[in-house]
Amino acid sequence: MIPFVLFNAFIAFGQVAAPTQQPATILFGTTDQSSPASWEDLLWLPAQNLFKSLFESRPVVTQAAPTPVSSATAFEAEPGCPVAPLKQIDEAVAQQLEASTGSNIVDVADMIPAAARALNRFESKVASVGGTMTLKSAYRPAAYQKHLQDVWYKWMDELKHNQSPACQVLRTQVQDEFVRHRLIETQHPVAVSDHTRGLAFDATVDLPATAKVGRRLTLDRLACLAGLLRPAIAADPVHFKFLGGALPRYPALRRRHFNG
Repeated sequence: MIPFVLFNAFIAFGQVAAPTQQPATILFGTTDQSSPASWEDLLWLPAQNLFKSLFESRPVVTQAAPTPVSSATAFEAEPGCPVAPLKQIDEAVAQQLEASTGSNIVDVADMIPAAARALNRFESKVASVGGTMTLKSAYRPAAYQKHLQDVWYKWMDELKHNQSPACQVLRTQVQDEFVRHRLIETQHPVAVSDHTRGLAFDATVDLPATAKVGRRLTLDRLACLAGLLRPAIAADPVHFKFLGGALPRYPALRRRHFNG
């Protein structure tokens, strides 16, 4: 009795379900001219669809992670902030130098040859007395020097004391640029410097306390022996400039450094 009821139920289900089957839409005007379904197909089709739905794998739909929105940089305007961003560096050599800021890459090759030789002499003399020297900067192209100016004025004049909420991202970015270049608040970069002329370099030098050349040796006396001078010892103690033939023409300057 039970099998007979199930058999009739399958037939009835197939008779109801069969008319709902719609032909698939085929592109380009072609259709499938298949023969009408037999009563066996009508009987087993619902069961086949049921088992297929239970066991077939379903594609897993994943939602792509939202693309993070990058914050403004020192070279990009910040929405709502009236302060203009820093100007982009266009010159290729200046871009390379900017990318190397904070590393040990220093442009010595573009210094005036005589100044580069004076730097080599100075390094040798420092090493000969047991000292150490770290070269920070040498030649700078004009575009790079202009960038240093822009960073200094942008920070000191427009952003250091700017408390506007709309400018805080840009303020942080420019401050980071200021620190990265080791700029000094009390000394703004000049437009044309000894660095852009290939006459100067910046270096930190440590001499042993016992270093002597005849009598007690000073850093400035050692620099002068190499043909160099620190023109602003208090304001910029790491800055060394090539003198060329200046010392013989200025005896007072020569006495200051050789007798120091």
